[in-house]
Amino acid sequence: MFGLDALAGIRRDFMPRAPAGARGGAHPPRSDERTGGRTPIAVLLIDDRTLFGESLAAAINAFAPDVAASHQRSSTALADLPAALRGADVVLVSIGRADPAKGGIGQLLDALSGGPPHPPVAVLADRPGVAVAAAATRLGLRGVLSGRMPLAEVIAALRLIHKGGTVSPDPGSDSR
Repeated sequence: MFGLDALAGIRRDFMPRAPAGARGGAHPPRSDERTGGRTPIAVLLIDDRTLFGESLAAAINAFAPDVAASHQRSSTALADLPAALRGADVVLVSIGRADPAKGGIGQLLDALSGGPPHPPVAVLADRPGVAVAAAATRLGLRGVLSGRMPLAEVIAALRLIHKGGTVSPDPGSDSR
């Protein structure tokens, strides 16, 4: 077991790498004094598992000073989607093992794919197989991330999506 002060040392050595299947371009950063002249990328993480969602948001915030993640449950986000999306640069919907075309997750993704302009949307799936990839294509999602990706790759994917890129799962890597 180690203390939180040990994480500070890990953070200095943290160098994210681009995930497999990533491609995209770049936009100039916005100016702000908090992160060396850049405004942090505002990521809205939607996950119904409160502990997981809060923990992932905290981990992203701890390891990526240029990313500011916040967590909401899907029912809260769906209740007032325009308010939930206000200020978000990227939306990451954690679907776990759920079918992205069914249930509350399906409703949320349908709401995010239609309507007025909104930030780019990606899903984080435990097993991003064929069904998830097909739903992502149908809904016009900008990314499918695997729950098996290292944190560094998730952060790199969020940065890439924010810059206009798209992240696809490695075919067959998590389809079991």
